Order: sequence, then structure tokens, then C-alpha cells
Amino acid sequence: MEGQWIGKIEGEFSGNIRIELENRNNIIFGNAYLFYNLSHNLPGFKFFIRMPRQFPYTAEVETIYCYSDGGLMTREERLKAEAGLAERFGAPPMPSKFQVTFEGKEGGDLTIKWEGEGKSGTEALRPSIITDESRLICRSDLTTWTNFRQWAVGQKPRCFIFRGQENPHKLATTFHRTWRNDLNAWIIDDVRTVFGAIVERISYPLQLGNLEHNAAIWSILQHHGYPTPLLDWTFSFFVAAFFAFQNVRPDDDRRPRIFMFDKTGWEEKHGRQAFIVDAAPPQLVTLENLAVGNPRSGPQQALSTVSNVADIETFIRSKEEEDGRTYLTVCDLAPSEAPQIMRELELMGITYGSLFPGLDGICRDLKDRLFAKAE
Repeated sequence: MEGQWIGKIEGEFSGNIRIELENRNNIIFGNAYLFYNLSHNLPGFKFFIRMPRQFPYTAEVETIYCYSDGGLMTREERLKAEAGLAERFGAPPMPSKFQVTFEGKEGGDLTIKWEGEGKSGTEALRPSIITDESRLICRSDLTTWTNFRQWAVGQKPRCFIFRGQENPHKLATTFHRTWRNDLNAWIIDDVRTVFGAIVERISYPLQLGNLEHNAAIWSILQHHGYPTPLLDWTFSFFVAAFFAFQNVRPDDDRRPRIFMFDKTGWEEKHGRQAFIVDAAPPQLVTLENLAVGNPRSGPQQALSTVSNVADIETFIRSKEEEDGRTYLTVCDLAPSEAPQIMRELELMGITYGSLFPGLDGICRDLKDRLFAKAE
């Protein structure tokens, strides 16, 4: 039993539950997170899960208090929160410890049953799946490079961000495309280990624990191939087009895709100045990171989004339904347009060498030029 599951809490106090489980050495471990809608003025909760990899899947969990918008409470803040809940409800509504049973099939829905201190309940959660087909449909007015370029040039700079992919796969971070699911373990174990191995190669004195520095460290890991909960974007639709078409041939059967995300609109409704990734409600946060240790960031006009949700597309769609507006659209272009697009980008100075400064970029540019077949 492994994966990520997300479910909604309905009733007087609405909210959501997110569960992340991994299998290692016949042990299933991970975390569950429960957060209520901010309007209820209730704390969130985290539950560490550890149980044998054998049926029935049962674990005893302890309640850890979180701030309503993410982050673990101190002991003093927890006592204050418990006192507030006791004043509102007569007693804290969440048991300090309880037994949980997990029922479900691999890749399917997950049912959790819990009981403790005279309370009990059942919740059903849906799997967060990224291997199925994207449900995004290309805008009917942006089916050619000419139409897309004309539309993009007409947009106010930096309001939209773009991402190019050689195929129309669902949006997902490099972390969520691995077998790993427990973001808390990634933050506590992976980041400390990897940062310790690379810190001597970073000239700027970055410090773990500083939120702004954390984002910069994660960005360095991302751009050097280590899986992270970041997703790369660019302010330039030309750069996005390069990444969508750089390896595409006119006779390919793939469908190069450019994502357009309304950054300004999203931040008006869901923007955050600071963020906690693991112990937080499902979220997608835009980050304009420090370009420290990453010479590619400037040429690529790069920025990132960080998310604790595997299926980002479905998460954005749910917010669009709640808000009554569209944030994410796509443009799928024909592979036959690849030669024209790449020629235009080269004339503008957008090449592998310019986007990836260094020997790798220089050699790739020369290879593309000197080994290209004569037309």
C-alpha cells in the first residue's frame, strides 16, 4: 500500500485530508494531514503513520497540532489551541491518540476508519494519480504557432507563466514522478543529506531552515537532476516553446504542449508569502527563487511552483470550479511546425547554449549545427 490520497470533509466543518504512504523494508510509513477551511478558525492536524506491511493495515497514531494554514505548532501554541477548542466545544474534538485501519486496493480509493477516546469515524479518499491521460484540451483559438505567438505577445508581461513539454503529460513534480510519496521524509532526510554533500560547491552561504534559502536550495537540486516538489516554469513563452520542441522532428507522433498559467489571477486568490510544503493544506505556490548557484535561471527567465499534490492538474481544476474562473490552459502544436519554431528561436538567440551556459550548452549547440542534415 503506497501512494497519495486526498479527500474532502463535508458537514458543519469542511476541509480536506491528505495521506502519503511509502513501503520500505516491509514497513509502511508516512503521514496524514487534516486541515479545515480557514473560515472555521480551527487548527490543522498531522498524524505520523507506521505499520507492518501486512493485512489488516492498522496503526496507532498520535495527534500533532498544526497552524490552520500550515506548519507545526509549538507546545505552548498547542496548549493554547486546546484551551480554545475546549472553550468552544467543551472538549478538544480530536483524540490525542487513536487506532486507524486502512482499506483499499493499489491505485484505488482508500477508506480509513478511526476510533479513540469514545469517538469514531470513516472517510473515503481518492488516489492522486498522474499516470492517466491529461484532460486538458487545447484552446481552439491557439492551434498554430502563429496564433499562439500573437496571443502571447499581447499579454501583459509576467502575468502568465509558461511551461513547455514534448508530450501532453499531466503536470507533476519530479518528486511525485518517483515511487516516493512522503514529503516530510524528503524534507527531513533527503534535503539535509544532499545539501551536506553539495554545500562546499555553493559559493553563496545558504542556510537550511531559512524559508527563502530553502527555496533556493531546492531550486539548485531541481536544476541538477535531484527529484524535488518543484515544477519549472518560465516567464517567456519563447523559452517554453524551446523546451517543447527542442527534440521534436516534423514526422514525430508526439504532441508538443505549452501550458499557460494565470500567475496573477492565482496569486490574488491563493498566493502565499511564506509556505510550508509537507504539513500544510493541498497547495500550489509560485516561487521566484534566488538565482544562487544556478546560472541557468536568468537566461531561462525561470521560476517555480512548489506543490504537495501529485496530480496538480486536478487540484487546479478543483480550484477553478470553486472560484468560477480559469487559471490553466494549454496549446498543443503540430510537430510539423518544429523547423519554423526552432529557426525563429535560434534567430532570437534562444538556443541550448544560451539557456544552459557552460561547456554542455556549447557542445550541444555545435552538435545541433554541425551534425544537422542538409535540407
